[in-house]
Amino acid sequence: MPANDKILVDRYFSELLNDGDFARAHEILAPGFLFYGPSTRDGLDSEGFMRFVAETRAAFSNKHFAELDRIVDGNRVALRFRMTGMQDGSFHGIPPMGGMINVEGFDLIYINQGKITEVHAYFDLMTVVQQILIPAPVRMFGEIVSRFWPR
Repeated sequence: MPANDKILVDRYFSELLNDGDFARAHEILAPGFLFYGPSTRDGLDSEGFMRFVAETRAAFSNKHFAELDRIVDGNRVALRFRMTGMQDGSFHGIPPMGGMINVEGFDLIYINQGKITEVHAYFDLMTVVQQILIPAPVRMFGEIVSRFWPR
């Protein structure tokens, strides 16, 4: 992977996803960029993607992506991440409940001519919703019960 492409992927995560800073998104995202995620299966162009990230960051003001692993194959990058944050804003109609999310996922990122052309994001959206809606003590109780009485 060329050094510039590594920096590009790093900037995608640090500037766009973690900081929500879109001032130089045009340096990172190619014209015709498309983003596909668990709740955006039809794909979003760069404007839709930036709106989506801004809305998600409003729901999880301290949302953070941490890189766990990266595999590069030509113009494709598979990046495994951990996404964490606390829901302190409305999320898809769910009022702020203070639930913490902690979920692993991965992005398949396509790069062409020094810009990201496409991202396919994969993570378990149902786990995120459960972590928001089910209070931690109830989740812990369920985990304890399942250890003693497996299905």
